[in-house]
Amino acid sequence: MELETKQFKKTHWTQSKYLYYGILLFWLLINLLQAGFTELIHDEAYYYYYSTDLAWGYFDHPPMIALFIKVGTLLTTNEVGVRLIICLSSVIALALVIKIAEVKNYLLFFVLWFSVLIIHVGGFIAVPDVPLIFFSTVFFILYRNYLQKDNWLNTLLLSITIAALFYSKYTGVLVVFFTVLSNLKLLKQKSFWIIVAITSILMIPHFIWQVKHNFVTPYYHLVERSAAFTFKWQSVYEFILGQIGILNPLIALILIYFGFIFKPKDEFYRSLKYNAFGVLFIGFIMSFRGHVEANWTSTAFIPLIIIAFQGIRNRRKVIKAIYIIGIISGLCILALRGIMMVNYLPEEYKHHFRVEFHNWDTWAEELHEKAGNKPVVFVNSYQRASKYLYYANKNTFTYNSLLYRKNQFDIGRFEQGLQGSEVVLFNNERGFWINNETSFPIPEQDSIEISTGEKMYVTNIKNYRTYNFLEIDIDLEEHEYTANTEIVIPITIKNPLGKPVTILSDSLNSVIAVAIFQRGDVVLYKEVEDISGLTIDKKYQTNLKLKLPEVTGKCYMRVVIRSGWLPPGLNSRIQKITLID
Repeated sequence: MELETKQFKKTHWTQSKYLYYGILLFWLLINLLQAGFTELIHDEAYYYYYSTDLAWGYFDHPPMIALFIKVGTLLTTNEVGVRLIICLSSVIALALVIKIAEVKNYLLFFVLWFSVLIIHVGGFIAVPDVPLIFFSTVFFILYRNYLQKDNWLNTLLLSITIAALFYSKYTGVLVVFFTVLSNLKLLKQKSFWIIVAITSILMIPHFIWQVKHNFVTPYYHLVERSAAFTFKWQSVYEFILGQIGILNPLIALILIYFGFIFKPKDEFYRSLKYNAFGVLFIGFIMSFRGHVEANWTSTAFIPLIIIAFQGIRNRRKVIKAIYIIGIISGLCILALRGIMMVNYLPEEYKHHFRVEFHNWDTWAEELHEKAGNKPVVFVNSYQRASKYLYYANKNTFTYNSLLYRKNQFDIGRFEQGLQGSEVVLFNNERGFWINNETSFPIPEQDSIEISTGEKMYVTNIKNYRTYNFLEIDIDLEEHEYTANTEIVIPITIKNPLGKPVTILSDSLNSVIAVAIFQRGDVVLYKEVEDISGLTIDKKYQTNLKLKLPEVTGKCYMRVVIRSGWLPPGLNSRIQKITLID
């Protein structure tokens, strides 16, 4: 009788509402503490730059993360402000997951939750995956309500939530896809098509933004980003190890095993299993095309935790193992969280965490002392430009060259506003390399040692000129050519300003150049037309003569403008061509 009483008290304590609210409060406080004492990572600073100009879309992502950051920074402008809504949404997501999983043993579930590494990152880091995970959690609870009661309220709420998913990150479409795939009877319901219609209406502003910006985001993700992808077994095993790593190697296989053997009892739980393993499967298949970021599968982990918990909670031996793993994981994770706030590692190991989390406020001060109030330009580093913008609160820009990629700094007219201005250029190298045959050294440079441990080269440019804002269309009629032969490339340079632009340069000349890539490397770079002094009203058309390289196979072509000693920029979209013998 005494043993039963003790067991009842133990069970009762783990089911206590005081424990439940204590867990939520602890999760909020630990993330707010982390948010306040951890410097922004590179991507967070970049998304902060998003938030300085709210729009219906951005170069890389939909706008939800910018809105989250904007709301938080209206209350306070420090790191807590950037991350405030993220911290709050993480607590709400935890409460919703506990409700979805029908948790009775709050302690066991929180130990499981606390052991998952990506959950900690999502608890305070301001990146698009966090609102995506939050709205996917809201989606699942509303979908369960919708299955129980198909009425106008649930239909409307589900529509709004799906739109919020899509406004968070485009991979949110996978949540809807696998949910529908798990229950094809939805296609026969009238309310399903009402949801499709309402969601489509809510997405119209984003669609209009994409039209105005020539569908820059889908083009970047679906075409440009994957242009250099080739099959490598390394990408496959990196994906697998990455999923295990962001879950936590100590607990990943347990979650995957119990999630896999879980037998859904209804349409709702079937949707959770489809989402957990469907998203992981898609990521695995994509890894055969090229590198897949580990966090790309983030929407899989909430449903995976929920369905794995169903099998774990009734197995005593597994529960004991979870508690042991939880203690070990908790200590390791708390140590990692501490290093993010205060780098107490021995000197020889400090650099592993310094790059993202430490000394960037000092770094910005040191650069500002060198640059004064002049605009600062970085080359091929939107991360550093974003960090300088946030920590120095000064005008900054990143000039993106041929070997880099465009980003949010290319949208808008900031580059045009710098034309002819005096700027200070910072770079991590003495020059810029296109390939083994072509490089552009930086003239009259100074160098400074930065507190982040890096050396930066500094150049003062009195008459800054770059022309990435000029778009170049390649008008090839054919896409298959014989290697090592001469071809004619018709191009059109478009001026978006509504007033004439005269091509000048700080030094040297300005030219149109053609670059051909194969498997990510520049196999040909050729400057073909000098346009120094050319005035472009609305557009300029010309024909470029180019002798193709001797390589054969699939290649990609770009036509770009090189101004002065700066490296060639990014003006045209990539043009796929095939070279044959």
